[in-house]
Amino acid sequence: MRHRVLLTVLFLNLLLGELVTAREDQSVLFFAGQSREEFADYLTHVCEQGNACPRPVGAAFYTSLHGNGFERPHANAPGDNHQDFWYLQSVYKPLMVQVALWMSPEELAKVNQGEFDVQVEQLVDRLAQSGQRIFLRIGYEFDGPHNRYQPNEFVAAYRKIAKQARRASNIELVWHSFAMLPTYQERDVMAWYPGDRFVDWLAISYFQVSDDGYHAGPNRQRIIEIAKAKQKPVMIAEASAIRYTVTQKAAQGKSYWDYWYKPFFDLIESTPEIKAVSMINVNWDSQAQHRVLEWGDARIASDGYVLKQWREKMHAPYWKSVRYIDQ
Repeated sequence: MRHRVLLTVLFLNLLLGELVTAREDQSVLFFAGQSREEFADYLTHVCEQGNACPRPVGAAFYTSLHGNGFERPHANAPGDNHQDFWYLQSVYKPLMVQVALWMSPEELAKVNQGEFDVQVEQLVDRLAQSGQRIFLRIGYEFDGPHNRYQPNEFVAAYRKIAKQARRASNIELVWHSFAMLPTYQERDVMAWYPGDRFVDWLAISYFQVSDDGYHAGPNRQRIIEIAKAKQKPVMIAEASAIRYTVTQKAAQGKSYWDYWYKPFFDLIESTPEIKAVSMINVNWDSQAQHRVLEWGDARIASDGYVLKQWREKMHAPYWKSVRYIDQ
């Protein structure tokens, strides 16, 4: 009996050791966003230009097949924050960029019909010429009811864009699930899968911690299990500590940390497949585009307790660090 207990303890120690090792090898990339102003706010008020905690190794950028944010700063609604690729090329180097390519259901069909061939080629050329490591999320949150993507249309359009992207050695392809149930038309996420050779990363969104206050619930574990089976890394491509329900709006300090941030970091620290995390540092209610969501102020620095705990977590050994060249 004693030997059996010792063997069990040894096995658990080895298992925990493997998890700790996986989270101590500087393997997780951290991105901030999701606009120029929000990235700058993170640099100034959260990490204090690297003095309070390490600077992000990457930033989030959103665009469309119309080239938004490349030639000039672009705000989706007047007065809102900007998508600005030039800024992300100049703020400091090296800076990785995860690029979200939005398409409407109608545009998926036009991609498949060849109507956007020139725009797709231009997009790939711009990303290739940047010289930055690019993570391209084609038709992000493909399974979300808000996108209304038919699987066959999405798969065909994704593959067409992916084939162009494969021309560039600095572009990695990200298949990004909304990771919530029910999916659009209640299909399994694999209905939208374009095939292993077109996917370098699997990704999930992380907004709701549970189904509290929603008519939906997280579907993250399904994506993580697919990633395990396919031996591909996972990115938390969009995350924000939204304040949607009455309980969430009222929570402050430790109670809100325990409600949203602790489960968030628990997932990262217990899931070796997660190799990248992107945080949306935003006051949702301050923007015309997002005010209707009523998600509140999710800026990390808006709560002193959250800010202190966040900075401590960002010193964890699993975050990948890089040497920056300041511009």
